[in-house]
Amino acid sequence: MTRRRAWSVVPYLFIAPAMVGFGLFKLYPIMEGLRLSFYEVRPIARTQDFIGLANFAELVRDPVILKATVNTLLFNLAVTPVQVVLALGLAVLVNRKGRVLQAFRSFFFMPAVISLVVASIIWKLMYAPDSGLINGLLIAVGLPAQTFLTSQSQAMASLMGMVVWKGVGYWMVILLAGLKEIPESIQEAAIVDGAGPGRRFFSVTLPLLSPTLVFVVVADTVINFLLFVPVYVMTQGGPSEATTLLMFEVYRNAFVYTRFGYAAAISTALLLVIAVAVSIQMRFLRVEFEY
Repeated sequence: MTRRRAWSVVPYLFIAPAMVGFGLFKLYPIMEGLRLSFYEVRPIARTQDFIGLANFAELVRDPVILKATVNTLLFNLAVTPVQVVLALGLAVLVNRKGRVLQAFRSFFFMPAVISLVVASIIWKLMYAPDSGLINGLLIAVGLPAQTFLTSQSQAMASLMGMVVWKGVGYWMVILLAGLKEIPESIQEAAIVDGAGPGRRFFSVTLPLLSPTLVFVVVADTVINFLLFVPVYVMTQGGPSEATTLLMFEVYRNAFVYTRFGYAAAISTALLLVIAVAVSIQMRFLRVEFEY
């Protein structure tokens, strides 16, 4: 082997550990889940019977799964745009110079540092009908107390509020990094040309920020499709399946009902839904990435 060929192998050696980890902890579980979706798994008897598409046929007839699918789609359609818009607004706000605004950066990012389990417990306590902080504030200003997580009509909105609060700061930091990459000379040139703040934002900032913005939209969509912890901690999918999401149904069928094959079918269907959603986003949010 020549010296040039020997050096050409070096980059692959550096990425080999990451590729091995990706294969073991990402690719293999996906392929195994896809395989199990065609089987009826009996964990006690330790047997697996091939049943073809029976699990998927049951999916389309299962009213709980259909309800979870609708809830998941509505959850994503509501939460993702709100998170992205708020994160973009906060990123633009704190991008300005000043010590006060720098302090606000830490304040807005603080929820992202808190563990999702801890945040879910805190908000569950805040939503408590009798002793919760939010109802205490409502009563203090003369408004009636709300049932929040125990109400079929309010539970989903309450869950959405918690998730928006938790995620906005994280996406704000990513968008802020994108704003920092925009050369100030371009903004100064727009000012010289007489462009106002609104015109500069829509004609200069947004187009240059579009690669980062597309990443945030797609990544936030995927994360919201896979949301599990707040549902498990705060509502357990209730009341009356009002907050059950597909990822929670994967957990419940696998580890509560011990229907691993059916749970694998749900996760496979969820993977397809995510792939379709991301494909639609990439089609409508076309952007040229420059390297």
